[in-house]
Amino acid sequence: MTGITAGTYPPRFLREDGRRTATANERVLLDLLSRNGAASRADLARLTGLAPHSITRLIEPLLARGLLRESAPVVSGPGKPSTRLSLVGSAAFSVGMSVMTDAVSMVLLDFAGTIAAAHSEPLADPAILPASAQMRRMIDAAITATGWDRAALVGIGVGVTGYFIGDGARLNPPRLLDAWALLPLDTLLADAFGHKVWIDNDGNVAAVGEAMLGHGRQARDFAYLYFSAGFGGGVISNGHPLRGRHGNAGEFAAILPTGWPQPNLEGLRAGFAASGVDYPNIHVMLTDFDPAHPAVDAWLDAIMPSLDLVASAISATIDPALIVLGGRLPVALSERIVRRIALTNPERRGFRRPAARIVASTLASDAAAVGAAALPLQAAFFGAADMPVGDTA
Repeated sequence: MTGITAGTYPPRFLREDGRRTATANERVLLDLLSRNGAASRADLARLTGLAPHSITRLIEPLLARGLLRESAPVVSGPGKPSTRLSLVGSAAFSVGMSVMTDAVSMVLLDFAGTIAAAHSEPLADPAILPASAQMRRMIDAAITATGWDRAALVGIGVGVTGYFIGDGARLNPPRLLDAWALLPLDTLLADAFGHKVWIDNDGNVAAVGEAMLGHGRQARDFAYLYFSAGFGGGVISNGHPLRGRHGNAGEFAAILPTGWPQPNLEGLRAGFAASGVDYPNIHVMLTDFDPAHPAVDAWLDAIMPSLDLVASAISATIDPALIVLGGRLPVALSERIVRRIALTNPERRGFRRPAARIVASTLASDAAAVGAAALPLQAAFFGAADMPVGDTA
């Protein structure tokens, strides 16, 4: 866990209405520093095309509000010594929660994108009141352990498995989360947590997490395949989530014809059960399973035609740089899938269509929880105007 000194969150960047916000031009600079790390004023002028005096006008208020720090001048050759600007991690933080059919994960994310705490545990009771109480206990324990000032909490992002029905933050989750189905989750969870809440589905927020801390640091366009009890994903276009009209872009399972095997981890659990190895839920299976068990080979053989179709459709229609395999998929399985996926891409005149590269996610923490934590920070400081359906800010 990364330690941050208690009480170091300056309140100076709060607006009179109490909301932490950044202007459109400030967001450009903050986003560049978030993605690229520390940079000089000259670097920012070159990257944005703005004149140096314009960069200074933007930077000074961010320094005054405690969002940026500037290093001491460094002599690196002839000319005026340069300084470097960087985000102040302790300026603000957010919480991310990922609600799955059998487990719940949480991360604390600071302003500089550092994961300061991460924790996952079985979902003790799927009913929304005890589940939200469990989540609040996890949040409170993590914030207390870091010693962070709760006044610096920007908001809480929550990723829930399921798809939006087109009515606010109401999701249609799998059967095991019946208690969460078709409810105004943004309002219910904001009341339970006593703080602003952003809601999105797990595939979308996992893609956001990968964009912020994973392959998205090098690739601005990619599709993310989310493996859990179900199968879905998200799309990142030019560094931002492509959510679609109803918030359901990335529901890749819908590509598959009726009767085709769904490439999800519940299918793997069923395969283990059929072979005599019974796991009570996915959380336990992922902790204990043997990647070399014959049930794993049988599962891979069954799902590869489905994944070939999904990946081929993504590559042909979205044309991303990468297709990232993630969610709760263990590295031992994602690496085997990477080697086996075959895209439909016939040759013509000696050439094939440039195709997406298939890669495994690089995130060690739960990508959905990381992405959920990014939602409040993006809404306030980094993101564009197109925010998730369940934004209660």
